[in-house]
Amino acid sequence: MSGILEKAKDSANTAKNKTMSAMGIKKENPTVVDELSETCPKLSYQQRMIGFGFCFGAGYLISFASFTFFVELLEGNPLPFVYVYTIGNILALSSSMFLVGPKRQFKNMFDDKRKWTTITYLTCLVLTLIICFVPGMDDLTRLLILVLLLFVQFFASLWYSLSYIPFARKAVINFFKDAAV
Repeated sequence: MSGILEKAKDSANTAKNKTMSAMGIKKENPTVVDELSETCPKLSYQQRMIGFGFCFGAGYLISFASFTFFVELLEGNPLPFVYVYTIGNILALSSSMFLVGPKRQFKNMFDDKRKWTTITYLTCLVLTLIICFVPGMDDLTRLLILVLLLFVQFFASLWYSLSYIPFARKAVINFFKDAAV
């Protein structure tokens, strides 16, 4: 009889833990992202909006300011432009963590409808930095590759952003279909 009671008690505890986990009260096997999310303070709605607005605005302001180094990029010194541009993009991308938190942001970035756009964007971001340090590459080749990566990165970022607006991607596709006809 005590064996049956033990099994019932274990089942009840398992159900309780799963319910608490589903409600966000207790985490089942917390991941690194869960632990990071818990170290972030609980922010009010106003604090979240201020954090989002600051990071988003500062990120794009820094990205646009990187074009002050564009002449240096053309002259064969891509580092200042690429560093500033990349920092701005990372700051702007991370701004939405204020709205939904790091865990949900990461899940949103890699859900089915954004996964390939995110991978393309992040790959271009990293390759842009790597290309700056490849030895023995002539300046023209480096410039052409960097400009190509920057265009792909920009359009991947745009496509990623459109995925958050209902029917925006479909509208853009239909626009270009109609324009091609």
